[in-house]
Amino acid sequence: MPAARLEYDRHVLRPLRKSLVAAKISARNRLLRFLANEFGGQSETSRLFSQFLSHSSFSKSLFLTLLGVARGGTDTSWPTRRLAVLMLEHQLLKIPRLDLGQFKFALDQLGLMQSPADNSDVAESVLKEGYTTTNLEKFADEFRARLDRLNRIHNRICGWKTSRTALADFIEASRQECRLTLARYTFTPDEVVDELLRQVLTSDGIEDFDSRQPLFVQAEAERGQSILPDFEAAILRRLCASSRIYWVSDETSSEINSLVEYPLTTVVLVIKVPGSTVEFEIKRAGKRPPFSLGVIYARNGHQVAPSHRLDGGNMLWLLRHEATAASKLGLIYREVHGEEAPIPTYVSRNTICSIPTRSGDQQTLNYFTDPAVFDDAFDEMRAALAAAVTAFTAEGYMKLPDLPGDLGLTAQFLSTVVPGQAVLNGTTSFRVDKMAAYLSPDGGARLARLSNSTISRERARSFADTLLEEALGVYRPAVSYSNYAEYLADVFAIAENRSRADSVYKSILQQIGRLWGTLMGIKGYSKGESFVARNVGLRSVWQDGQWQVRTIFMDHDSLVIPDSQEKDFWPCNALDGMRLDEIYIWGRPGGIPGTVGQLRSLYRISDEVHDEAQRSAAIATKSAYQETQYQLVRNPKLQNLFDGVFIDRLPGWNTLVMSFLRTREKTIAKWKERTRKGLNAAGYEEDEVNTYLDALTTYRSFLERHSFLFSPTVRVRRGKQ
Repeated sequence: MPAARLEYDRHVLRPLRKSLVAAKISARNRLLRFLANEFGGQSETSRLFSQFLSHSSFSKSLFLTLLGVARGGTDTSWPTRRLAVLMLEHQLLKIPRLDLGQFKFALDQLGLMQSPADNSDVAESVLKEGYTTTNLEKFADEFRARLDRLNRIHNRICGWKTSRTALADFIEASRQECRLTLARYTFTPDEVVDELLRQVLTSDGIEDFDSRQPLFVQAEAERGQSILPDFEAAILRRLCASSRIYWVSDETSSEINSLVEYPLTTVVLVIKVPGSTVEFEIKRAGKRPPFSLGVIYARNGHQVAPSHRLDGGNMLWLLRHEATAASKLGLIYREVHGEEAPIPTYVSRNTICSIPTRSGDQQTLNYFTDPAVFDDAFDEMRAALAAAVTAFTAEGYMKLPDLPGDLGLTAQFLSTVVPGQAVLNGTTSFRVDKMAAYLSPDGGARLARLSNSTISRERARSFADTLLEEALGVYRPAVSYSNYAEYLADVFAIAENRSRADSVYKSILQQIGRLWGTLMGIKGYSKGESFVARNVGLRSVWQDGQWQVRTIFMDHDSLVIPDSQEKDFWPCNALDGMRLDEIYIWGRPGGIPGTVGQLRSLYRISDEVHDEAQRSAAIATKSAYQETQYQLVRNPKLQNLFDGVFIDRLPGWNTLVMSFLRTREKTIAKWKERTRKGLNAAGYEEDEVNTYLDALTTYRSFLERHSFLFSPTVRVRRGKQ
């Protein structure tokens, strides 16, 4: 070798090699120290990361190792298993797109192939999970598209060159079981339920049997479970197998997307199923210890609503009403539109028999009577309970007469509120009002105030990313993060995100219009309760092989739908309830922004896009209204839910409204006289006629705004059955 080359090797190449080796060792040691600080002395986790970060491409041996850890059962901690699942997903994404052999190997190990044969298709169970095909090549594309959702996490993992921030984000993402696609293939339903039971309190309950409950309520609950994928259905069955009551505990997290989440400012528990977009809700689950349930009569100098006097709990009779009304609306919606309604199903309902305390479970009667349960807060609770009993009596709710002593007063209270709990299938914790607040420029500060903690830059960015995923389904993160407000502005300024936000907004308004039009088509209303922003949620779902954003309408305790014994609706009540629905959907100038206003703020929608979305929502509302009434006169299953006279009179109301709105003010008296005679001749009773005419006058402005509903049109084509 020439002397010059030897000199170059000695003075340049060798020092450079030593420097690179030292840098590599330094980077490795830096990450190992970070992991040691993060996980303490958990050598199993450190070894797992060492193997994971040492592979830059797909490795069958590593995949099998990770799969073994992810399925580790009691021998491996739950957090380590979650990490292994996310590492498995990272490995799957390392498989080249055209390498179906490696992909088939991975799917076979996960139990997703029909058989190990070379020409085998993917198991048909994936069709219930939102995929459209069992063909291996096509399924591989869809499966990768689902995993790609967390590319913002995976793309920053670069072996031992990974930054501490990227690794911290990876670890944080692993804590959200519902975001781990492969978790459903590595955790068993029993393991999931055991883990969630560890995070809550339980007490005794008794299944509620309502002899007056319509048969369709149970049928809808069973249908809701039957269309779930097997994994979700098994978890739900075990949750409802006994009549146990679930309560929030000190161990229950309020972090977004926890396996069991107690969302801030709520008194419910939500179950975020691992590897799934399905959510279950336990309504209600009390307050954090020491007092799971309480009594409130007034707050901030104002009386609370009767339904809120049992603080932290639900009244059983209200749960019964809600289950019946929502089930009926869900059945009608599906029969009319040929698809599932955007509302949850009410799976089970139990009466609460005992309540947790620091000293053990107490029977409900003793809980509200024994001073030892509430300590210094006992007198305040009893004063509120006495005031509630007095109010219930005056309002006509009271079930029992005056009874002597403290136990007698408690019995009176409990006979009215009858504490109960329900399990719902198909909810979402991402309520519109919270999403709009959190995705506002000061959303990070709002979270800090609610959680009463300091929010780091890293946590604030991760929080924003999680919410954006839910609001948009998929999106492209901004390149850099300076502060919360600027990060959100940068994200929405990216062209593909802006386009998707506009598209999602239009779709959501159409979904709102479709449900509201269906409800008005049967002369139903909710007085705003089913449409207010705090009771409407967003849920990003994997459906038809892609990520989509769906709207879920919850809390139907004020929902009113004519029953099978009502020959007519009372238009004054109905139109007033519909007017409130309108206000809480669209807002009121100078007043509340409405759900649409909150959504517009959330998605940062321009005037042009908003106007277009409003027009499409109106079309959806009219289409749903008229299709509902069309099906009511043709579908026997729907006709069984209503009185025949009620159905026969629906077209007459539409004609009556249009005739009234076309009548000039100076001839309105003559019009009313002619109309009265016509209605009497058609068999309407005098009080019905008076109510009709009063409603037309009182709610003329509402009817004018929605006159498009009543005008005849060509019937829309039905959706698929």
